[in-house]
Amino acid sequence: MSIGIGRLWIALAFLLASSWAQAEEDKFSSARIPAQVDFERHVVGLLGRMGCNSGSCHGSFQGKNGFRLSLFGYDAAKDYVALTRDALGRRLDPVDVDRSLLLLKPTGQIDHGGGRRFAKDSWQYELLRQWITSGTPWRKGSGDVAEMTIHPRDFRFATKGETGRVTVVAKFTDGSQEDITRYCDFRVNDNTVAEVSTEGEVSAVRPGDTALVVSYRGQIRAIRILVPVELAAGFVYPHLEESNFVDREVFAKLRQLKTVPSDLSEDAEFLRRVTIDTIGCLPSPDEIRVFLADSDPCKRARKIEELLTHPLHAALWATKFCDLTGNNTDSLEPPNPLKPKRSQMWHDWFRKRIAENMPYDDIVKGVLCATSRDGLSPEEWLRQTKSIEEKAEKSFSSDYAERPSLDLFWRRQQAVTIQEWGEKTAAAFLGVRLECAQCHKHPFDRWTQADYRSYANIFSQVAFGVSPGAQKIVDTENAARRKEQQGNPKKQVSQIREVFIGASRKLQPLRDPDTNRPLPAKALGGPEINLKPGEDPRRPLFDWLCRHDNPYFASSFVNRVWGHYFGVGLVEPVDSFSQANPPSNSPLLEALARDFVDHEFDIRRLERTILLSRVYQLSSKANETNRLDRTNFSHCLIRPMMAEVVVDVLNSALGVSEDSIAKGTPDVRPGSRAIEVGPSGVQNGNLAYAFRIFGRPPRTSVCDCERAMDPALPQVLYRMTDPVIQAKLQSPRGRLSQIVQTKLSDEKIFEELVLATLSRFPTNEEKNAFREYRLSFGSREPRTENSTVRGKTKTPKKSSENRQALFVDTMWALINTREFILNH
Repeated sequence: MSIGIGRLWIALAFLLASSWAQAEEDKFSSARIPAQVDFERHVVGLLGRMGCNSGSCHGSFQGKNGFRLSLFGYDAAKDYVALTRDALGRRLDPVDVDRSLLLLKPTGQIDHGGGRRFAKDSWQYELLRQWITSGTPWRKGSGDVAEMTIHPRDFRFATKGETGRVTVVAKFTDGSQEDITRYCDFRVNDNTVAEVSTEGEVSAVRPGDTALVVSYRGQIRAIRILVPVELAAGFVYPHLEESNFVDREVFAKLRQLKTVPSDLSEDAEFLRRVTIDTIGCLPSPDEIRVFLADSDPCKRARKIEELLTHPLHAALWATKFCDLTGNNTDSLEPPNPLKPKRSQMWHDWFRKRIAENMPYDDIVKGVLCATSRDGLSPEEWLRQTKSIEEKAEKSFSSDYAERPSLDLFWRRQQAVTIQEWGEKTAAAFLGVRLECAQCHKHPFDRWTQADYRSYANIFSQVAFGVSPGAQKIVDTENAARRKEQQGNPKKQVSQIREVFIGASRKLQPLRDPDTNRPLPAKALGGPEINLKPGEDPRRPLFDWLCRHDNPYFASSFVNRVWGHYFGVGLVEPVDSFSQANPPSNSPLLEALARDFVDHEFDIRRLERTILLSRVYQLSSKANETNRLDRTNFSHCLIRPMMAEVVVDVLNSALGVSEDSIAKGTPDVRPGSRAIEVGPSGVQNGNLAYAFRIFGRPPRTSVCDCERAMDPALPQVLYRMTDPVIQAKLQSPRGRLSQIVQTKLSDEKIFEELVLATLSRFPTNEEKNAFREYRLSFGSREPRTENSTVRGKTKTPKKSSENRQALFVDTMWALINTREFILNH
């Protein structure tokens, strides 16, 4: 019986779905078809709206079943040839129009891999039929869009369940205007907040906000949809204290959403969060006691300033910059023993500049415009290089961080193409993912293949080898090194090479894929750059980056910093600025970027502004109005920690270091914390395993997504069962062994352990749970033999071993809580 009912429901659902689809098709069946159907505006637009030219259909690089269209209708000329000329023109039948494959296949009258796209009596069918009947006219450039406008500019619903319709108007380059809504494709980035029909009707689903993305022939625009929380009658929105412009912009949007932010975090919660975020470890129990006892209203500001100048703060951001710039140890030039030390030099170069609070633009200049000589003569540069190598062979100490530029960024074992350099620099310094534009028009942004290649041409002058000016002295040095190696074949010897601008390189710029003409070097959305032999085209690129009106440079870095401190960027993913991925709070991103530029790219000021805001200091405890919020910063998001931070937080809690348990390895500087490790891979098996399961990236890709931050079962098992964790728990030099040997009571020791792990005092409930466990633990078989005095059996007092075991269990339980392993 249940099976029959199930089938009935399936049949009913199918019937309802079919009826809905038919209703969608018929909705405009009586609407006026343009008197003159335009191929570019209407036919190509319709093919895009029906998904025919999408990447999964005929718009793919290979096409589908021998029929290929330009992706999203970007190239009307190619589409016209494909429809009217390819396959001997058999896709259109001007004699018997209704027998045209262009009509038969999408209506399902003959087999079609893409299924039925519209009905025979629909307006879509009639539009295509009319175009074929009129002789398939094409007026080149008629569909070139000068401006595309969406009405309304934003959707602000009053409550969930409401609906509204968008209207899209295009202004074409010939000056004419037209409502193109029916030819557009619509989608929402979060369909749990709102849904959109194929005709542009938007429905509010639940409180929150998301982006509505509209695309038409490769043109992409986005607006925001806001669905406010339903509040009880008579509810009065509270007055909110604002510390700076960050609060002003965040709270302004929360008011629109009728979302009330959480209360300010308690001191203990704030201290733990800000310490993990800024220096990657936990505050000590003594630090917590002092901070909680301090009654100075400015104590949070003082603590922020202290942490921003802490040596580990620079180490943490050096690690993030190593991710950003692709510090992959395996890709560096040989000899192999020097590879991890070069990786560490890379890390040290960034660490020095963060510690000195060097302006961000100067840091980027040192990477983007790097050369090996940095203005030195060949003789001076060779002496410097040999000195760095000699020190590196003996230890991890070197003078590389004193160099003005990071030439290691450009020094790779394998040749890197100019296309790859374009992708790397665009992702790192503009927050733009260009990879898709290598083969076709970017599906979610403005970039074309020509844009991709023009930007790559900027790097065509960067060479890695031996420059003519240093040829003689380098050849002599390399000959001596080869001779030395002949006497000791087992010894790996590095060859001297340099990063330079090739004055005599033959200019072979990449060509336009359509015309095969050489493309000029051109910044993304910026000016053309004149390529002259011997001149560094990266310099004018850098000058453009630093301009006040640059739309990407400051915004992308501000967004990365915001994403680090909140767990989600204003643009998310943080390296995915595109037309289809608008900021969740544009006014805030613009204000932060403007302030960053106005204050000469001062990183520490930017961080201070964010950390001092009330928004950053909100509690992680959600209320009824903000419990579903993930993108508007109404409360602190509970989030995972970086892999390096997980290792250091565990060691902070347990009072140990990696060196106290495992021997140091030749690829890690002795005594380093995990956040100070430069190489992308390490030989220490336990450290490598922890890095891998908690998502440390190998840095082989330009994508920020390479660092995995998702929870996984191996992470839980690592804390529960890993033998190295067990050894750290019982280490004689660890926190546990040291504190058990003191005269502190069990209750005080428990308090100390909670402070060391959860960074707060234990609650009464936790104290009672500990007492109960201690009693049950004490009732177990004693671990020492009983002694007999005058015929009576005397039970010994709890041994020190038993007491140690009690607190090992307690500490183990604490480090296996969600409260410990997550940042909040």
